[in-house]
Amino acid sequence: MRLPIVRLCALLSVIVFATPIHAQQGRGDRNKITRVELDEAGSSIMTAREAVRILRPQWLSPPMGRTASSNITNSGGGRQEVILYIDDKRQPDLEVLATISATKIIEMKYLDQNRAVLLRGPGHEGGVIEITTVDKRQ
Repeated sequence: MRLPIVRLCALLSVIVFATPIHAQQGRGDRNKITRVELDEAGSSIMTAREAVRILRPQWLSPPMGRTASSNITNSGGGRQEVILYIDDKRQPDLEVLATISATKIIEMKYLDQNRAVLLRGPGHEGGVIEITTVDKRQ
């Protein structure tokens, strides 16, 4: 009886200690860009647009199985794209990403199609990028 428990403990300790520190701190999460990750990227990232383009380009790609020209359509037949929220305020388009300084970003999150519709409602079928800035915390 003791031998299986000892083996299980040994296996768990290998898993815990083999996990990279950056994974334990939330870096490398495909749906999140943290302040730590932005700091590590250094001066190569000046804006939110560059952060997404360099660190998570898939956030701006069409959902799996769709081409850019046939991106998700809403019930009215219009093309549905990723919607941007900065400090919980919906933005008119993704071009606003170029105006947000990377130094002001605390965190960026991506909500895929399913989570975006679940949390933000209909009309978010293209996904959502949420940015929290230092301005919100002040």
